[in-house]
Amino acid sequence: MRINRHLAALSAVLIGAGSLAGTAWPREGSRVVSYSCPGGEQFTVEYFDGHVRLRTGAGIFALTGEKTVDGEKYSDGHTLLSANGDQAALVRPGLPDSLACRPVGKTSL
Repeated sequence: MRINRHLAALSAVLIGAGSLAGTAWPREGSRVVSYSCPGGEQFTVEYFDGHVRLRTGAGIFALTGEKTVDGEKYSDGHTLLSANGDQAALVRPGLPDSLACRPVGKTSL
């Protein structure tokens, strides 16, 4: 009986922690934008000054940025995110390019 109560309590703690882990908490001074692409790809970008945090189905990636004539570009040497106005493109090795992606839903400040 005692072991069952401990297992139930541990399960409740793990479920609660898992629920919080999937929640995006934007930091002060950041902007969060979710994008949807014509091919079905979806990803979220948290924009900071000079870098972004990219969240895809494959994980979370930190990309450093540079402003260009064509907009902003962010990369980690493998993944490339280009953002210009209300469009973004995501290019990754071994995966199809996600082009002409548009913001969806709300953005956070």
